[in-house]
Amino acid sequence: LFEEHGELLNLFEKFKELKTKEDQANSLELAEHASTVMNTLDEGIKGLDNLDAFFEYLHQVGASHRRIPGFKVEYFWKIEKPFLTAVETTLGDRYTENVENIYKITIKFIIETLIKGFDNANATT
Repeated sequence: LFEEHGELLNLFEKFKELKTKEDQANSLELAEHASTVMNTLDEGIKGLDNLDAFFEYLHQVGASHRRIPGFKVEYFWKIEKPFLTAVETTLGDRYTENVENIYKITIKFIIETLIKGFDNANATT
């Protein structure tokens, strides 16, 4: 995500100084943030069997991005491609066209839900 969209690093005070790919790769804080993002996506997918909990969780995560100065709702879409690449890498030969379509629909649904949480937080502030 940050390799392709380095401008997003500027949103995070603790990541601003990570200008090179090597700096990013060696940053424990950035690795922890990446892990948090992937865990959020994982929890979202796991939560699909309980839609009330799914929506509540992802709406809260979306709303929490209001606290990031300069964060724009369209930034949520920038995780789509890296997420799909990570799934493809993880699944290897099991990443079929059908599986790809399922994950594309899933990530789109998750991102749209995050955006709704972000937008709803704006409506209440």
